Amino acid sequence: MKKRTFRFELVILGFLLASCQSINRNRAELGISQSIVYFSFDDGPNAHGDTTARLLDVLKKYRIHALFSLLGENVEHNPDLARRIYHEGHYIVNHGYSGKLAWKMNEEEFKDNLAKGEAAISAVMGHELYPRLYRPHGGLYSAGQEKVFREAGYMLVPVNIRAYDAVVSVKNRHKVVRKIIGKIEKQSGGIILFHDMRGSFYNMERELEKNPQGAFNRSWIPEAVEEVIIILLEKGYIINGPDILSTIGLVH
Repeated sequence: MKKRTFRFELVILGFLLASCQSINRNRAELGISQSIVYFSFDDGPNAHGDTTARLLDVLKKYRIHALFSLLGENVEHNPDLARRIYHEGHYIVNHGYSGKLAWKMNEEEFKDNLAKGEAAISAVMGHELYPRLYRPHGGLYSAGQEKVFREAGYMLVPVNIRAYDAVVSVKNRHKVVRKIIGKIEKQSGGIILFHDMRGSFYNMERELEKNPQGAFNRSWIPEAVEEVIIILLEKGYIINGPDILSTIGLVH
């Protein structure tokens, strides 16, 4: 009976995932010219190991402005970091409020999560989000959820270069760097997705207690990002070309 129940759950999960849309695109779909690269970071801000602070130092060093998809819970826990991200010229993206994956929410829960994420970010920033940019936590969303965020005035922030670093620990850092560079060369540029945090602060604390060097420890991200930047510059890529929001149609 247990095996039958598990198989049924897998079928339902497969159906749900198959009905979802993804944030993944290719460079041509995004309208990004060849050899242009942008950076984006999900789930932060993260004070553990000074991860986001050190990441901001790296970006500042190379004069790079990135997209930061922030979780409302993490913004409330690290308000100074959130304000620093904004004041240093980076783009703020609503990533929802909690660490629950967007595709696991029903439409009502999704709508509430989106609004709570916006409220948390706006309260810390001291102003309303503009432009309203959204990236679903987990990278997948349903047609119904798209209707919700579009009606709320949000534009989706897609991506085309992913190494799924959120599930990788420090010991595999160099594999992530190689994978990112390989994908950039294959697509001739685009938007890179890294995670300066994984999920919500509360979940991260629990997971780090169990395994301090596991995938919830994101302290290696700033060094990996700098390694990617150096390699890209050596290969002649342009980081931060034309304004990303107008380039990929995120402003009207």
